[in-house]
Amino acid sequence: MSSVNLYTKEISLKIVYYGPGLGGKTSSLQYIHRAIKPDSRGQLVSLSTGVDRTLYFDFLPVKLPKLRGYTVRVQLYTVPGQVHYNSTRKLVLTGADGIVFVADSQRARREANVESFQNLQDNLREQGLALERMPHLLQYNKRDMPELLSAAELDAVVNPHRAPAFETSATTGQGVFEALKSITTLVLSDLRRRGVWRAEAPPAGAPASAATTAPSLVEDSLNAGGTGPIYVPANELRDEPSYPNKEPGTDPSGTTIASSLQALAEREQEPAPPSLSPLAPEDKVVDGGMLARGAALSEILPPGPMRDSVVGVEYLVHRGDYAGAVSAAMRTFNDLARGGSAVGGVGPQEGPALYALMIGVSGDRYLRFRETAGRAASGGASSADALFSIVFLVDVALRAK
Repeated sequence: MSSVNLYTKEISLKIVYYGPGLGGKTSSLQYIHRAIKPDSRGQLVSLSTGVDRTLYFDFLPVKLPKLRGYTVRVQLYTVPGQVHYNSTRKLVLTGADGIVFVADSQRARREANVESFQNLQDNLREQGLALERMPHLLQYNKRDMPELLSAAELDAVVNPHRAPAFETSATTGQGVFEALKSITTLVLSDLRRRGVWRAEAPPAGAPASAATTAPSLVEDSLNAGGTGPIYVPANELRDEPSYPNKEPGTDPSGTTIASSLQALAEREQEPAPPSLSPLAPEDKVVDGGMLARGAALSEILPPGPMRDSVVGVEYLVHRGDYAGAVSAAMRTFNDLARGGSAVGGVGPQEGPALYALMIGVSGDRYLRFRETAGRAASGGASSADALFSIVFLVDVALRAK
């Protein structure tokens, strides 16, 4: 679900790629991942079977350049294409701000497209949502293959609401980035429609075109009280999430939302932030913060096995065994995931990832925890890594209650 954090100046959006199996959802994210500069996107996590079918979900976080002081973070997910993973489809779809339906253009896949599109509408209906009231668009994928349905034929079976449609080839990248620009614009437009922010009005005495010449997406001035809606130039947002008679390959915004996304593949890479290094064993200072003062996050939890596990992690931090603390936190989380996951037959990576999604842990936070555990396995964990593992474990414990 979208969020606007006025304290951290971040706007977070969730976009889900939906469609039949082997239609090009994962390939679309893989192309986006390759096209965007490393400093502007996170790790692409793909949980798949041996035949390249998505088993649970793919996840790709993308960070846009700062826009008037605000960072726009777009989280891209795919759903599994196979019908027997419908429970996971529902889970990934929860809280989506926008949907990209990736249809397979091959004539032989017509019925698979229809079935998947109907499944999308059914799953949204269970959540009290309707596709026609959500930002969405269509990718007519595999346009480089033979025996294709025409765009008009695909419109007739999977585009009843006349949403934008893009003819794409995920393997070559044709149209994929254009579709991403468009869905981002549609989602932000929908936030305006729902009152999260409103279009900027021209200043008194200014020409009528003043609101359309703003150089960025988000205006960093709020109302006099310091809170309230974010002002966005009117030409960058539309009142409706869908655009009738949209020509494939065009961008409905034509302004800075599209150019900001395009800049991800063009701008110079910023210097990487300094990495945290573990303290040398001879260092006497373990933690000058809460643990040194006698307070501990484990006190938040009720008495029981979970609290005991967190206390054990805190003890290792107090001793200066940061790698041991992180490893202990990972073992505790994996045990919790095995006990709490209702999905059978999962592997050592898929089970914890799916469990984190089920209880509402953000993809970014789970990825950071997994990367922290990877550093700990090689003996490179820092005090910050160890403290983060405690925070992560307590957060999971509270969500799992």
